[in-house]
Amino acid sequence: MKTKDQKKKILIVGGGMSGLISSAYLSKKGFDVTLIEKNGECGGLVNSFVRDGFLFDGGIRAIENAGMILPMIKELDIDLEMLESKISLGIEDDIIHVETDESLIDYEKQLKRIYPESIQDVDNVVNVIQDMKNHMNILFGSDSPFFKDKKRDKWYFIKGLLPWLFKLIGTIRAIVKMQIPVEDFLKKIIKNRSLNDIISQHFFIKTPAFFAMSYFALYIDYYYPRGGTGQLPLKIKEALLDSGGEFLPDTDIIAVDFIKKSVTDQNGSIYKYDKLIWAADLKQLYSIVDLDNLESSVSAPIEADKKKILGSRGAESVFSVFMAVDMEPEFFRNISHGHFFYTPSKEGLNDIQRGEFRGMLDNKDDLRKSDVLDWAARFCRLNTYEISIPVLNDPGTAPPGKTGIIASCLLDYALVKRLEEKGWSDEFVGFMKKEMIDVLDASVYPGLKDKLLFSLAASPLAIQHRVRSSEGAIVGWSFDQPIPVKGSMLNMKKAVRTAFPDIFKVGQWAGSPAGLPTCILTAKLASDMVGRELLRDRS
Repeated sequence: MKTKDQKKKILIVGGGMSGLISSAYLSKKGFDVTLIEKNGECGGLVNSFVRDGFLFDGGIRAIENAGMILPMIKELDIDLEMLESKISLGIEDDIIHVETDESLIDYEKQLKRIYPESIQDVDNVVNVIQDMKNHMNILFGSDSPFFKDKKRDKWYFIKGLLPWLFKLIGTIRAIVKMQIPVEDFLKKIIKNRSLNDIISQHFFIKTPAFFAMSYFALYIDYYYPRGGTGQLPLKIKEALLDSGGEFLPDTDIIAVDFIKKSVTDQNGSIYKYDKLIWAADLKQLYSIVDLDNLESSVSAPIEADKKKILGSRGAESVFSVFMAVDMEPEFFRNISHGHFFYTPSKEGLNDIQRGEFRGMLDNKDDLRKSDVLDWAARFCRLNTYEISIPVLNDPGTAPPGKTGIIASCLLDYALVKRLEEKGWSDEFVGFMKKEMIDVLDASVYPGLKDKLLFSLAASPLAIQHRVRSSEGAIVGWSFDQPIPVKGSMLNMKKAVRTAFPDIFKVGQWAGSPAGLPTCILTAKLASDMVGRELLRDRS
């Protein structure tokens, strides 16, 4: 291990994936790194838990490589088996398996079987998906240059990088053209409202069209860590500790003084830093940073950023049901792969997800519980579910002859928060759980209810409480508003800067659209920037 530079201290606040990756890279380079996490364990939105012998993934259900995960594992010398996680797509009783690049043909045939009156609409959609698939293969189809070493991979930089950059120019142009919300884009090429819904309700409201229409290309790029998704953050933490880094769990940062370059925890302990990487909720940083006694020239740009950030909200969250059933894994294997996007009705949500939902939120005085439950029943019946069955990827994740299932759908935090204020949230969560199980039992998994051993549910409130992600968000900022940060897929280097000197930001709040690839990329960019600046200052 390299000798630590005792004169330069790097603090990283937030032990989710971004904080872990930044800290592991910097510690491996020989810097003095302390990772601070408010909870007792690391991982954030990438976690697993075990109940009665059943392993469930509490956050993301599989790991998208995107040209970053596998190179990162290699660079950090992490010993973790990554299993292929294949995906199935189902609408009513029509199910296909996405296994190769050619599976787009199967998807086209599926949509034409289900919507025979809309052949031209389907052709329009598939043509766009194919075009975006080509662009995503350029963007993510090979290992990211950000995860290449200039010395070790010099031939890549000599022979591979320049051709890739020329191709990237065309991809960037395509991305710029498709920044509009996916719902609006689909209206231009699809006349069939239900078909529009079936495609768009996979995504968060007003997801940029380039992101949504390119997603099919990523379906063959998912992996499942042996032992659950939670193994990945645990292994990165091990890499941090093995290289001499420090991990402080159960430590909640409640104050930041960027003039004195210090942070304070819930016990009053003060930690000094030379560089600070903020990998936690961005609203928290702007809520606890000390802006008193600053000259207006210093405070004005910070106050402007603070107003935008605190006035913005996160994207929709998820509602998840965790089920243990006394059913053989083979029953489920005969239906789908272990990662399954399923829509029980081809009708689509139509106005339920948007107009009716907004009407309930706006009805502050006369909102009736019966109206909410009626809405929830229809919402569950017509929604699209992400279903994960860990045992189909890793046989060790459930007792012999039994199966654990996770089913989730997108749900806005604002509704559950309103119901909590009215004292209805527990009943709503129980009702949603029952409805989701009933829908799956009546459609793709007949007999599910009779074989149920136990079930648990987690609402957006649970996510907000556990990981302190504003509005329970899992992909950062809402697309249904101006994004309050500068970072985007086209300028990620700007994403990691803040208005504070020597403070960097990483993770889902640093840029948009955000997901695990954004978290990884911002973490790597920030660690590289911090490392370069400290080495420059030392020389």
